[in-house]
Amino acid sequence: VNYFECLDEAFFVAFVRDRTKEHEDEVQRARLQQQLNQAQKLESVGRLAGGVAHDFNNMLCVILAHADLSLGSLPPTSPIREDLEQIVAAAYSARDVARHLLAFSRQQTITPVAIDLDRHVGFASKSLLRLIGEDVTLEVSTAPGLWPVKMDPSQIDQVLVNLVVNARDACGDHGKIGVALSNVVVDEGSPEESCCPPGSYVLLEVSDDGSGMDPEVVGHIFEPFFTTKEVGRGTGLGLATVYGIATQNGGGVRVWSEPGQ
Repeated sequence: VNYFECLDEAFFVAFVRDRTKEHEDEVQRARLQQQLNQAQKLESVGRLAGGVAHDFNNMLCVILAHADLSLGSLPPTSPIREDLEQIVAAAYSARDVARHLLAFSRQQTITPVAIDLDRHVGFASKSLLRLIGEDVTLEVSTAPGLWPVKMDPSQIDQVLVNLVVNARDACGDHGKIGVALSNVVVDEGSPEESCCPPGSYVLLEVSDDGSGMDPEVVGHIFEPFFTTKEVGRGTGLGLATVYGIATQNGGGVRVWSEPGQ
């Protein structure tokens, strides 16, 4: 005779399994897989961009050399002198595009030196003010005891200019851009580990009070030639250059944005 059939009350047995840790692990695996896919995609694009940039640069050197030689052999009053000068100007602009692509692909020739980033950014901010215009406010803040960094100074300037110009375009005619420097230690499991291995870093943070981006746009912003700007207002190479420079120097880029912020 079943013992429970002899009782007036009904009983049941429940087994409860806490899957919180499993769920967290699944979310972490999905996040890491997404980061890996993004890194592999950018790596593939970078190799292609680097190869194209090298070939492109070689052809531009030939164009510039012959155009300069032709200009040197023409009298100042020649009717074709202005046309040749336009060719030279366009070739120099195209060479800048090739340099951006080389920076993204981490094939840019660099000369790293020890730099006091606090002092360097302080000097650079004067030039940045001229770039952003009078109606956009630029606030620069630093932390005491900032660690030195070993980088090519020209690359720091590239990063600053590209980030600040992007922030200015997001702000429109009026707004506020912040540039902040601080020492950070990236630990295992910290949000910053998504872009940098654990270790000690100097953080250069650029923020703005512009329109923000949705997750779909954020997922593409480091790809060469991707841009949400109007035609003629950008090449789509600014953030790709920043990404290439950061990774070439053992760092990384972390972006936070959402519509309206």
